[in-house]
Amino acid sequence: MEPIRFRPPLYEQRYEFVKSYINTYRPKKVADLGCSECSLLHRLKFLDFIEELVGVDIDEDVLKLKGYILTPLPIHYLEPLERALTVTLYQGSVSEKDPALLGFDLITCIELIEHLEADILEKFQNVLFGFMAPRAVVISTPNVEFNVLLSEKTGFRHPDHKFEWDRKEFQNWAMNISRQYNYTAEFSGVGEAESEDKDVGYCSQIAIFRKNYTESVESMNIKKNYRSVYKRILHVVYPSIQEEKYLRKVVLNIALSHANRMKSNFLHNLFPEDDEEEANSSADNKKEPLSLWLSSLQTSAEIKENIVKPLFLEGDVIHVPLENLLAVPKLKELCGSLDVLQNMMTTEIQLSSDGSAIVYPLHVEDELDSDLNDT
Repeated sequence: MEPIRFRPPLYEQRYEFVKSYINTYRPKKVADLGCSECSLLHRLKFLDFIEELVGVDIDEDVLKLKGYILTPLPIHYLEPLERALTVTLYQGSVSEKDPALLGFDLITCIELIEHLEADILEKFQNVLFGFMAPRAVVISTPNVEFNVLLSEKTGFRHPDHKFEWDRKEFQNWAMNISRQYNYTAEFSGVGEAESEDKDVGYCSQIAIFRKNYTESVESMNIKKNYRSVYKRILHVVYPSIQEEKYLRKVVLNIALSHANRMKSNFLHNLFPEDDEEEANSSADNKKEPLSLWLSSLQTSAEIKENIVKPLFLEGDVIHVPLENLLAVPKLKELCGSLDVLQNMMTTEIQLSSDGSAIVYPLHVEDELDSDLNDT
């Protein structure tokens, strides 16, 4: 019999199961025990509602080798996240209590428990459900009934497995935990067999536990006083607009982009003949004619809907009122009021004497050349 092949691969199906659960319940604090190469955490860091990710594994070398995939990229500094995100990796045993794992919305254990010796497994379930006591837990483990479809070999799927349970054994274990620690358990899985073999169940069986109680403040305070035993391997905080320095940068970038487009459109309307002459005179030595550049700008309908107060000339200075920028939906969302927008720009941008507008000196030829070279 040909061994079954999964598409997508079984490990991907497990990760997608967790992601689907997370997308449904939207936990903010998530930890993965036995995180190994951090593959699941790497997928979860892209979910925009998660604020804290923690991984724990016994193998320090693997965490040091693979932890880089959880660190911010240069693009994260150019385009900060909207929510704060902290990522931490710890080296430690899942059978030890550490207050760093308190207060989580979800803890996952993907293909972990089968690697634990019986005495460690017993300690682990007390640590996870009695001490950490997250709001929800997702545990996956191999279903030994499925093994006959995987290959002709006998024995466990991996040489490090200490056991592999059938569905009844796994469900009995999970239900005993639920009764002991006041959780509710339900069962699912990933990796389905062909229709004629469906009686063996899923290849990876999964239990989802949900806590039935709210822990007292007194109990949490006692746990927080436990001595920390985990070794921190990685701790990163992603740039986000929750920090003022990054929020200011985002606001300035958006504001200047829109202000420059409004100014360019204003110049185009003010000096249409000059634009045409500039386009004709530079046709031989510019990569793009001015007409194409102008057509690439934010045009009439889009610009006009943001024009609350007309741009104007005062002497040789163009004024772009900040009220127009606050009409840009994203800036309205980020700043909320004209005062906040003005405060964000005061130290970085040249404003009018009363602070009500961005000002641009009027040098028509230089402006057109500069704008053209920016395209």
